[in-house]
Amino acid sequence: MDWSPPTVDEGLRMLLPDMEDPALSEHLDLGGQRLTIQVSPIAQYEDYGPGVDVVHAWVLREDGTPLALRDMFWDASSEAAFNLWSFLCEELSAAATLVYGLRPDPDGTPNPRLGCWGPRPDLARPDADDGATALVLGIATDTRHATRVGRQDLLVLSIRSALVVALRRWAQDARDGLPL
Repeated sequence: MDWSPPTVDEGLRMLLPDMEDPALSEHLDLGGQRLTIQVSPIAQYEDYGPGVDVVHAWVLREDGTPLALRDMFWDASSEAAFNLWSFLCEELSAAATLVYGLRPDPDGTPNPRLGCWGPRPDLARPDADDGATALVLGIATDTRHATRVGRQDLLVLSIRSALVVALRRWAQDARDGLPL
């Protein structure tokens, strides 16, 4: 089967991580949409400091635009959007924690640290909530307190699985029309 990754608008692409050569790229049919999940290989960046493994991940719609919760659950309340994004973040944190065997950081610094690219330009407005946030993520794991060496294959698969679990919950809540 011939497949090539969807293209992202060039103006938006300049703001996004480089996903030219992902460690994982797959399709997911969910909620009547065909989505593409991509996870980057582990990278290290000087400005993150020593011992920090960074992985980028995103979910794209069929047209190549990063998915936002509003694409699946357009009428989610702000509270529901916050709760669904919180669930996604919990899943991603658990994935990295399990892969690395992370112990709590002695100084209380969150590990892993999660970052997102903010609201998608077409959904950005002064009152935008988490439902407008593009599903484009950075997961930075400080490995200094890890009990296991990070395995790229396991981390990438764990991040992918966390995304799928969260997306299925998003779709289910949208079907159920939960007024959270």
